[in-house]
Amino acid sequence: MRPPSKCATCGLELGEFVETHCPRCGRSLAPKPPVTVGVWLLDLAMGIFAVLFVMGCIFGLPLYMNSSARAELYAGQPYHATAFRVTYVQYSVTPHPYRVFAYATGMVEGKKETMDLIPYLGTLPGMQTRLPVNQGELMAIVPEGTVIPVYLFPNLAGANRIQMSMMRPPAEHYRWLTAWTSNKAFPVVALFGIIAGLLGLLRFAIFRAGQRRLAAMANGALA
Repeated sequence: MRPPSKCATCGLELGEFVETHCPRCGRSLAPKPPVTVGVWLLDLAMGIFAVLFVMGCIFGLPLYMNSSARAELYAGQPYHATAFRVTYVQYSVTPHPYRVFAYATGMVEGKKETMDLIPYLGTLPGMQTRLPVNQGELMAIVPEGTVIPVYLFPNLAGANRIQMSMMRPPAEHYRWLTAWTSNKAFPVVALFGIIAGLLGLLRFAIFRAGQRRLAAMANGALA
């Protein structure tokens, strides 16, 4: 296999015998193994599993930390069921990192309280996979006078005093979510990482084998 006589990047005349890189622009002149359909599919699978692993870490770690902290916050706290009547809603966004906040101010048993609306929005039809995009949409979805069943935690402060009614009590719900993240979600995310790593090793082995094969062909042509 003859080396190229001219650099494809800068056009430098290379002559018959050249180094592995162009002396002017540094372009690699070593022949590269052809990319077959199998190698392309391997690269695609490796990329998919790597993305799944990264996304699982990005979403799983905050979910675990938040649920475990809230399970500890609500453990042993007295509470009772009541109703939250919305008087005003507030929408805000942070760009770095991007995060949507939706709060409501309302009346609970004759007192003014604040409630985080994100859990409530996830129970509404059509809102399970999306959030409001502005203040107007939030006001249309949760208008003034909306009544939301909630739990009141009288010993806590701020928005932590109000939690939307769930199938499980809040402390039990957050303990369940912590256990689910730790025992089910994290092993799946770890499996994605292991598969991506194994595919990466296989891809590297195929690349090195192709390099050795091309080197052997080049040495045979020059002999």
